[in-house]
Amino acid sequence: MFNRTLMVIPLMLMATACGEPEAACDRQCGQIRTLFTAPCGSQHTGTPADCAAWVSQVSTMTRNLNAAFQGKQVEQDVSEVLPRLMTAVGDFEALKCSDVKVDNVSSTDARQSKCNEALIATRGDLGSLYFSADVPD
Repeated sequence: MFNRTLMVIPLMLMATACGEPEAACDRQCGQIRTLFTAPCGSQHTGTPADCAAWVSQVSTMTRNLNAAFQGKQVEQDVSEVLPRLMTAVGDFEALKCSDVKVDNVSSTDARQSKCNEALIATRGDLGSLYFSADVPD
């Protein structure tokens, strides 16, 4: 079995440079855990419009992690997942999915489908980050 434990937590600690290491770890892991377990996260509920605020929070967290990892050695799993997560969030935001509602006749079926795909990709990539980073329960 491939060991997915990675060096992300120590890297987050070095990158945050605030508070005690355990407190910084708890904050970073807590943010990933909270987003992953949110109604729009691992539970796969809500329309793109319902989940727009959640995607915005995932976007902010992802940008912060990406900035923190610049110039640092990062486990391969994370270096592969983080850009995918950023792309999925970017696609969701570019499509203005917060405006797309299932019963909204002004939304085209194609746009709805693309927003659903971007939301599913965001959920999947955040799940990959959660499990790759071995976030404690």
